[in-house]
Amino acid sequence: MKRLLFIFTLLFSIVQTFAQDAIKVTSISKKGNQIIFLPHIGCSSEMWQDIAKNYSKNYACYLVDFAGFNGQKPIDTLFTENYVNDLRTFIKKGKLKNVILVAQNYGAFVAVKLASDKNLNIRGIIASDFYPKLSMVLDPAMTAEKLEQMKKGIRKGTMEMSINDFTATQKQTAEMMNFTNAEDVNRFVQWQLKSDRKTLAETLCEQFGGDLLPELKDNKIPMLVFTTWYFAKKYKNIPISEADIKLKEMYADSPYITHAITEDAKDFMASDQPKWFISEMDKFLKQPIVGK
Repeated sequence: MKRLLFIFTLLFSIVQTFAQDAIKVTSISKKGNQIIFLPHIGCSSEMWQDIAKNYSKNYACYLVDFAGFNGQKPIDTLFTENYVNDLRTFIKKGKLKNVILVAQNYGAFVAVKLASDKNLNIRGIIASDFYPKLSMVLDPAMTAEKLEQMKKGIRKGTMEMSINDFTATQKQTAEMMNFTNAEDVNRFVQWQLKSDRKTLAETLCEQFGGDLLPELKDNKIPMLVFTTWYFAKKYKNIPISEADIKLKEMYADSPYITHAITEDAKDFMASDQPKWFISEMDKFLKQPIVGK
């Protein structure tokens, strides 16, 4: 009995959760500066567990789940704003210092908004498959009218799609865009199926309606952005040598940003190329200005 109690106490000391209405934070280690991992739309924090495990020996690692994703109880409105506010509360209550934010796509959208609060001690952002102005990717000539029509389409399609069509669509997206491994595809589809449809639609609409270029230009926090050139190479035959030009255009020469580019992974680069991802992340974290 004493042995079981000891094991339970040990596990509880390693894995603890912090929950508010909009987020659930799971602590998997407590040593060193903090790394907070944020997921993409409809995804579980499990997407980061292998990367977090790699850093858990030297960093205090926290996995974040957003309300409405992968079975988490949804909130009703102002999704991004509430995620940011609850993360801000978590950092302040925990008196966290030298925080590194690691995030995928929408999670990175949340991370940049969070880091715009100069009162938080955020020392670095690591973003994968991130776009400061997502609407530009879909249509460089996007107007307010076009954006509203697109949002209506997202809401209607997400909310009204049958379960069979929704499942097929998510699987097709995961296979074509997100992962090279079948296991990752299946896991992603299950996360989406367990997510609240309204939350999926509204978070995507909020991201499409956002423009983070002003925040990035005003941001002095070092940022590492992972980008894949897989699709440009495969479908447009554009050499990776042109990537820097395109990224400077997309980021409007925002300062303090470093780019890591691959041709051999789809959008979820940490899953497709974990060794490369960790190697590039290590280089960034070892810079004197980051996390010190």
